[in-house]
Order: sequence, then structure tokens, then C-alpha cells
Amino acid sequence: MPDRIAVIALGGNAITTASRTFSSQYEAVRAAARGIANLAKKYRLVVTHGNGPQVGDALLRNERAAHLVPPLPLHACVAETQGMLGAMIQAALSERLGRDAKIASLVTKVEVSTKDPALGNPSKPVGPTYAKRDLEALGTFPFREVSPGKYRRVVPSPDPVSVLEAGAVKKLVDSDFIVIACGGGGVPVTCGMSFVDAVIDKDLASERLATAIGASLFVSLTDVEGVYMDFWGRRRLLKKASADEMKKLLAAGEFEEGSMEPKVRAAVRFAENTGGKAVIASLRKTAQAASLQSGTVIYR
Repeated sequence: MPDRIAVIALGGNAITTASRTFSSQYEAVRAAARGIANLAKKYRLVVTHGNGPQVGDALLRNERAAHLVPPLPLHACVAETQGMLGAMIQAALSERLGRDAKIASLVTKVEVSTKDPALGNPSKPVGPTYAKRDLEALGTFPFREVSPGKYRRVVPSPDPVSVLEAGAVKKLVDSDFIVIACGGGGVPVTCGMSFVDAVIDKDLASERLATAIGASLFVSLTDVEGVYMDFWGRRRLLKKASADEMKKLLAAGEFEEGSMEPKVRAAVRFAENTGGKAVIASLRKTAQAASLQSGTVIYR
């Protein structure tokens, strides 16, 4: 087996579909698994994933059926969708690598601080986009305009402190397992193990995990080619940048909050914390991204 560990983070938007049915999303996951499975020859793999569209749908189902069954809190919707998407990814990888492949999916908890100011400032987009006329019929949590005339529900998104199952992930990786973890950023808990009604950004949580287990490569796969300057204008793709350069762009507010901003922040943290390289790239170019031939490469 290879010695190097790579953490591959799948964006929730990159593995969802317009219809958002289970079967269509599973087909999207199967397509993503092709590129990831090919990396198993070069790296010990940990796969993480987002759940923004899926947890938003889960909240909507709970709200619409509240008169029939007690609705679940946000953290329970995170756990539900983490398990569902983890099962999809595990099955899709098994299909590519064979039934005897060693693959484990963990429902992961991630510690957050009760003093994190983000808990009082909902900013993380979840679920589908809506027109303004649709908002009055929808339930809890506020909405934010994410593009002209398009709105998404936003929820609190505190900064992850640590991944509680990091030790278990490392033991499984060292035993030649491909591990699926930190789904949807993990289920947020406090140090006293109380659940928190929030969604943790999967890239920030993935960086905490990647650093904790000694990964040498961190790849964030999404639905765009990489990191762009002036995304809503001329769109200039950054192919390579230092962590210091990206920190200056973060401070200038160059990247969209709750979308590209946390991906860049996670990549910068990984490069600074480990000396390894982080890549933000398109899901369609997984192999090229892992070889540092596509997307945006961020280094210390």
C-alpha cells in the first residue's frame, strides 16, 4: 500500500442533481467514485463530503411534515444525511474496487466552541435556491440572496475545533481502509458532548482531520474549475498561490462567504499546518487535481 495519505473532500453541490432524487444523486456519487477509486493506487484515502443541498432538503421535509411527525433538529438532519451520503459513497467505491475492498464509513462528530460568534450569525447556505416569492411559505432559519434574485436558507456554521474520531480514522487508514468521514462537516457537539444546532463547513472540518492524521495532500472537489478572482465579473482562474497570498485575498473579502471562502481558508490552514499542498478543483478532474495539474494549488 502507498504511504502517503490524501484527504479528498467532495462538495455537496458537486454530488447533487437538479431533480434531487435519491437515484439521481447516487448516480452522481457513482460518477465521482470513478476518479477517487483510481487514486487508491497512489494514496491511502480518506473521503469527506458536503451535505448542503441534502440537509436543506431534510429540513424542508421536516417542516412540511411537522403536523404528522415531530420534526428533527438541524444536528439530527446533519447526522441523517451524513449516514445516507456515506452509504452511497461506500457502495459506489465498492462497485469500482470490488466487494472485498476495505472501506469504512464513520458517522463523525466535530467539536465546536459555545463561544463561537458564528452561532449567533447564520451564514452557511444549505438547501436549494428559491425565488423571493417562495420565501414566505418556508419555515425556520433565515434566507440570504446568493445571486441576483436567488435565495438560500442560511444556518449557523461555527469553526471546527477538532474531529473526535480522528484517532479511529488514522487506525483504519493504517489498516489499509479507505475511510469516509466528516460528512457534512460532521455532527457538531460541544466539549461536554451536547449537540449543537448548526452545520460545520466540510472543508474546514476536513482540514482539521487531514492535519490530525498526517495527510500530505488535501483536495477539495467542487463544481467549478478552481479559485477565481472577480468570480461575478471577468473570472480569472488562479492556478497556483502561496498561503500568504491567499490570506491577503481572504482579508480583502475576495471570496464568497459560505461558498469559496471556507474552501480557501481550509486550504491555507492545511498548507501552513502541514507543509503539504492543497488543491481546489473541479470534480470532473479528480486525477489531474491530485497530480497538481488542475485547479488551484495552494502551498506554504
